[in-house]
Amino acid sequence: MSSISGLPALTGNPLFVTTLPELTTYRGKLLSSVNQGTPVHAASFIRRREIVFETELLKKPDLPSILVHELFHFVWVRLGNAKRTAYTALLAKELRAQARGELGESAAVRKQFASGSRDYVCESFCDTAAWLYGPNTQSPHVNLGRRWRRDRKAWFEANFQGAVKC
Repeated sequence: MSSISGLPALTGNPLFVTTLPELTTYRGKLLSSVNQGTPVHAASFIRRREIVFETELLKKPDLPSILVHELFHFVWVRLGNAKRTAYTALLAKELRAQARGELGESAAVRKQFASGSRDYVCESFCDTAAWLYGPNTQSPHVNLGRRWRRDRKAWFEANFQGAVKC
């Protein structure tokens, strides 16, 4: 399995990780082993401090990147309004310039259908963290232009010095 590198120290209460087979989401609920809904690799439950992975994901090389993505959902909610606003402004600049591409599948899907939404901003944040700290993968969804990747990397470096609350 590939490794996670450069991840800032994460602080906070313990997170619980579980696995279930054949995960899907349907009407806002996470389902397992049911032929209904949209297949997903993982889900985070912020209040319960739990991450659920699809069992088969444990055998796949993209597990570290998906783990980082899910961890950063917990970082996002503890980031504070000023930093969330600043990250949103960074994305707004990209959208005004009609920057194409994204740094992961979750953000790419949301950008296509709801580029100004809170869900898009959060997924973009988490996919950016996975791109920065996860293993270098050749995902077709990592296709944001070099200029914009540089700006996002600089934003993360400026805002995550030292330990990060999650």
